[in-house]
Amino acid sequence: MEKQFASRVQKILAGLRKAPPLGIQVSLPSDDLHAWEAVIPGPEDSLYKGGKFKIQILLPENYPLTPPIVRFVTPIYHLNVSQSSGQVCLRFLAEDEWVAGGTIEQVLNALFSLLIRPEEDNAFDHDVMNEYHHLKFLYDEKACESATKATPK
Repeated sequence: MEKQFASRVQKILAGLRKAPPLGIQVSLPSDDLHAWEAVIPGPEDSLYKGGKFKIQILLPENYPLTPPIVRFVTPIYHLNVSQSSGQVCLRFLAEDEWVAGGTIEQVLNALFSLLIRPEEDNAFDHDVMNEYHHLKFLYDEKACESATKATPK
């Protein structure tokens, strides 16, 4: 089973490196095929423009039957991301919403889209959600600031 997993994962990784979706760079920081990293560029038409956000993707043994665990390593101020752990709250990644056979490319595309448009009804932190709905200017300012801090010098 581990051999099948390794073969499948190496094939996926090679494809993503050959044709990176939306300019997202994917890598394996170690020999552990379960632990991936990706760098997502802040979309031009978003509050995160110019930022480079490192994420960690942990593939369970039975991937793609169950979803990967995804978290932002680079701090980001976002409605759907935990401010303390970087964990992503994305409907697509929930156990009960995941479609068996979902791909890493779909995950990366969903994260990129999330930077453009948050899932308002799926907030990680209710204080951030209230700020997003009632003090949008303050939310926008904090989001832009997180992109500035994530911009390579």
